[in-house]
Amino acid sequence: MASISNARSLLCTGLHHEYPVPKCMDFSLLRVLDALTVRFYEFPIEVVKLIKLRYLAFTYNGKLPASISNLRHLQYLIVQQYLHILSSEARRSYLPMEIWDMKELRHLQVMGSDLPDPTSDAFLLNLSTLLGVSAHSCTYKVFERIPNLNKLGVQMELALDVDEPLCCFKHLSSLHKLESLKWSVANPNLQLVVPAASVPIFPPGLKKLTLSGLGFPWEYTSTIAELENLEVLKLQCYAFQGQVWDTEWFIFSKLRFLLIEDTDLEDWYVKSLWRFPSLERLIFRHCYKLKEISNKIGDIECLKMIELDDCNPSLVASTKRWADKVPRRRKLQVCVKSSEDDRKRKS
Repeated sequence: MASISNARSLLCTGLHHEYPVPKCMDFSLLRVLDALTVRFYEFPIEVVKLIKLRYLAFTYNGKLPASISNLRHLQYLIVQQYLHILSSEARRSYLPMEIWDMKELRHLQVMGSDLPDPTSDAFLLNLSTLLGVSAHSCTYKVFERIPNLNKLGVQMELALDVDEPLCCFKHLSSLHKLESLKWSVANPNLQLVVPAASVPIFPPGLKKLTLSGLGFPWEYTSTIAELENLEVLKLQCYAFQGQVWDTEWFIFSKLRFLLIEDTDLEDWYVKSLWRFPSLERLIFRHCYKLKEISNKIGDIECLKMIELDDCNPSLVASTKRWADKVPRRRKLQVCVKSSEDDRKRKS
């Protein structure tokens, strides 16, 4: 081991390592430690002595100690969980206040932990990516201290006794440099009536948006259509619900990629190709009630691929019919996938 004590990178690859694992942290010059395949049941306190670390990734379910801030040069901190249990108010976990002292952080991904409210002089000006937090990190007080955030991933839980469960959306507009947002609900309540006041006001610079489990009515997509720079839109697990999505009055001018997955949608009205003039790839997944999509979609010149995964057979048949009439020079592909067919092939 002495011959590798000068190593700058240590990568643990392959299958997950069983506990207990040997911990050898005698690498004082280490810059990169990737141990995501190692499950730590206790925090590996030896890590905080590796003060030259720029990149740290490992799997651990507990709380990070305040001494994590000893890693002053750390730029990437990734902590995955090997078991995720939906938390309650009493069990909510926060990162140590000292996280605000780690000024070099660019990428922070600690699943199941939130950022604590900062002190008056705390800023993370280099932080561009924040993933794995809940809606409790999405306050104006937190957002104003991470003004250069480019990518945000939030997983929230809807409590039945909360009057305004989505009120945290109103602070998103303060993230002026945000380009990528993923917001998912872990336990969707599709009976929840979402008030219009809770409709997000998204940062205008968004280029990629993924929503899941929110249960908004389809007419609220008008706020998404206002995002002039949006290129990728993924609507998953009842992000929007209702039988009809009428896009007659919306224009998604730069949208190239659209995914609609797990929805009760029955009718999608697209009366003009100019509603999606830049669309290149369209995916429907687990949309069992949708029986057809407008042949106007086929008139979009840049459309190259339509994917239908586990969808209504009527949707598949009708799409293939009008797609066959699209000029061959367009090279439009219709890709159909079925989990039932996959099972038959494997049996």
